[in-house]
Formats: sequence, structure tokens, C-alpha cells
Amino acid sequence: MILKTIACEGKVLEPWVLMDEIDVVDLESGIKKSGTFHFICRECDALYFQDYENKEALLNDPTDKMLAEIALKSMLQMLSKRNEEIALFDIFQKRSGAIINKEQLDEDKLLDINDYMFDMDVYKRIIQNNEKDGFKIVFWEKLPYVTPIAVQTPITLYKDIEGTVINDIYNPDPNLHMQTMYMCVFPIEHETVVGVFYHKKDRNYRSFLHQMNCMSASKKLQYINYLIFANTENYYFSKTIEDIVRDNEKLKLLGQENNGEPHLGMLRPLEQLLEYKQIKPDEIPNFLMPEYKINS
Repeated sequence: MILKTIACEGKVLEPWVLMDEIDVVDLESGIKKSGTFHFICRECDALYFQDYENKEALLNDPTDKMLAEIALKSMLQMLSKRNEEIALFDIFQKRSGAIINKEQLDEDKLLDINDYMFDMDVYKRIIQNNEKDGFKIVFWEKLPYVTPIAVQTPITLYKDIEGTVINDIYNPDPNLHMQTMYMCVFPIEHETVVGVFYHKKDRNYRSFLHQMNCMSASKKLQYINYLIFANTENYYFSKTIEDIVRDNEKLKLLGQENNGEPHLGMLRPLEQLLEYKQIKPDEIPNFLMPEYKINS
């Protein structure tokens, strides 16, 4: 439903279009294959996600049940992606010559999976019991135009806007639970729903919530757009902006950052790391603004 809104001749661009060094995955795909995964049966899919996969429900104010459905589906997709990455990083290492500590990567993935499973239990309980007052909304707006990008993803922010640590991602303690925020950009017919939220148990995001509340509406959209490319991986472009995406070097650099480090955070010559300047929100096109809108 969402991808159909931004598709051109049934196809959308994958985020890998920002990765110049990776040529082993499809850069565009049909909407029936994009974002699909096989970690849930058809019956459970119908049972757990009936609210947010409904157009009318999405265009109304979000309920906690609907937010839990978005969060749960996002976690299931991340579990699927972590499995795919094992093979992908092997290929990337052979092609690029980058130095990868494979054992550390595998260990990091296991820690991620443990965090995902913990959060999934929370969201399942909210859905099953229709619990109230479970989420804090950072941003939720219905834009009166169709954006050329669709997003549904969890985010584990390292630092807030002012640089204060939210998640100590470099701490190897397996008992340290990473706190997750969720983001969605849903183009629907002639409108786009943009949302950012987190569960109230994840209190480290309170400073981020306060900082966002102090911004103007345009600055909020600019920072959300920045976070999509700096911190997420589950987004799709309309082919109407293909030239902009392929030709914007700042956008490519940001799409390959990992917590501010270039080349997906993989080790490179020290000179490259020292010379690299982290991309800022105002240095990339803001695809959430009306100048990039597409006709649906």
C-alpha cells in the first residue's frame, strides 16, 4: 500500500543506491518484493498488524496498539536483516579489502537480537491486551503532499541532538539493553504520515524529545530526514528522484556513515578517518519538504 504510492512502473529504489562500493544487490526492485521478509506466518501477520496496515487507521491519530504494531513489525524485519548481513559483509570484505573483525560483528548481531526479542515481548503484550499509555510521540504529522521516500524503521540513537549519549553502543556489557526509537514515513494517496516515537520505558530519549519540541516544524522535518540516512537502513526512494539521489555526494557519504564514521564504520587508513567531516542535516536534500513532492 505504501510503496505503491511512490512506485514508478511498479518499482522503487533500494537504499543500496547510496553505496558506490556495493554491486552485489539489486538497486531497484518491484514493490511486491521490497521490504518483504519471512519471519512471520500469514495468520499472525493478519492478527497482529490489522490496524496500521489499514489506510483509514493510519490517517487518523495513532493509538498505542497501532504504534506497537509498527514497532513489532520493524523489529521482525530487523531480525531478518541481521541474518542477511552475515553473507553481505563477507562479500563486501572480499570486494573492498576493508578490514572487518568478523567475530566482533557476529557478537554485535547477537546482542542486537537479544534486545529485539526483549522489545518484541513488550509490543506483543500491548497489542494482545490493547494497553494504553505505552508510547511517547516525538513527532506525528500528516503532510498534505506525497513524499518521494517511504520509511519504517527502528533507530538506536548513539547521541541526542546536543551530543549527550543516549545509548552507550560501544559498551560490550551483554546486560546493557539498547533503547530504541521508531520512525515512519508513509506516503498514502495524496498525503504523507510522518511519525517518530518510543516506548515510555526507554527514558533516555526524554532529552531528545525535549530538543525536538524546541524546534520549528521545518527544522523537525529536516532533522528527521537527516536521521533516515544517518541512522537507518529500511527506506525506499521513488525513481522520480533517482538523479538527485545518485548525484548528491553528501547524501552518499551520509548514507555510508556509521555513528559519524565513514565507510560503514569499517577500518580504513587513519588519514581518511582524520580528514573526514561528518555530514550535517542542512547539507543534504530534505525529501520531506514540498519541493520534492511527487504526484500520486
